[in-house]
Amino acid sequence: MTQIITVVQEKGGAGKTTLLISIASLMVADGAKVAVIDTDPKDDLYDWADMGQTDLDYLFVKHDEELMPAIKKLKSSDAKYDAILIDTAGFKSAMAVYAINAAALVLIPSKANKGDAKGAIKTYAHVQSVAENMDKEIKSYVVMMDIDANTNITHAVLDAIDEQEIPRLNAVCAHRTGFKEMTTTGKGPEKSAKEAAKVVLAELQIKKALNYYGGENGEAAA
Repeated sequence: MTQIITVVQEKGGAGKTTLLISIASLMVADGAKVAVIDTDPKDDLYDWADMGQTDLDYLFVKHDEELMPAIKKLKSSDAKYDAILIDTAGFKSAMAVYAINAAALVLIPSKANKGDAKGAIKTYAHVQSVAENMDKEIKSYVVMMDIDANTNITHAVLDAIDEQEIPRLNAVCAHRTGFKEMTTTGKGPEKSAKEAAKVVLAELQIKKALNYYGGENGEAAA
């Protein structure tokens, strides 16, 4: 059963592509058949995948009306993907609404700053609005990215998110140089960055959020 995972955040620079690359590459390393769809005009995810260092399929979708047919084509292909991950430019677009609606799991990255925290809170509310309008459940988590867990600003951001009772992972992608290197190497996270990303993946497994690892998230309609 192919699981659709969408990474979305209202604010740019929150770590969407970094999070998606990390999850996708670790799943590939674990034997999963993965495809990624880049809908962000910056093309960072597509450029990363096009380097050919990670064994997955990829495509870029430019126009809103092309996304759902692209998902259906991937799901019906002989490749039998375990997961299709979608990168977005932000939620204020029809493309993002389609990507959220298609997903069984939405990940919302946030760095430890006020702008990202506000963006994460707004994004979660938007995801829930889409889910309500479509009369479905979309499991969603905020994932803290590129942070130092011991700083005051990190604690303040976590408190702000928790006050809104928004689901988030306890695991975080701590600040590691290796995350920045991925888009230039075409590889997944390595060394300490890989260990940080594996903690995030492990918590998603524990929460049964990933079907490939025996999760219970079901398959969203495309």
